Amino acid sequence: MQPDANATASAMSQRFRPALIAFFLRRIRNHSEAEDLTQEVLLRVTQRGATIDATRPDAYVFQIAANLLRDRGRRHQVRAAYQAGLGATEANWVEERDPDRVLQAKESLATVLAALRQLPERTRTIFVLFRLENMKQREIADMLGISVRTVEQHVVRASVHLRDRFGSEA
Repeated sequence: MQPDANATASAMSQRFRPALIAFFLRRIRNHSEAEDLTQEVLLRVTQRGATIDATRPDAYVFQIAANLLRDRGRRHQVRAAYQAGLGATEANWVEERDPDRVLQAKESLATVLAALRQLPERTRTIFVLFRLENMKQREIADMLGISVRTVEQHVVRASVHLRDRFGSEA
């Protein structure tokens, strides 16, 4: 800013800051936001210094303040609508934890684990590595020092066992 503009900004701040703070505090009851809005009004007034009606500067300054409050209200409405929509969307993503469903899932898991325990240890290990740990058959074969064909046979054996055990319920 130039020295003349600096003096004008300082004079505007001294004249309008207390009234603007009070104006905003009556409406929003948040001191830091009132300070921010006051600063924004003073910035806009000093940027448009030459276009201010010298006979009614108060009306001009408080019109800017009222416009800022309206803009703030619109932003809050948009944010609230967005948050409400986001909350509704999130509610669709998450199912409620129904105690009956939780119990049923625990029982199903226990049944599957019991069926897996019936398998020989090596077959169970290979099946878990392949199906649950998502390891490739080649990686399992290299890790256990066996052929890929042997890994395939263990996976098939475990799959057939589980199908026989749960096939009639499916």
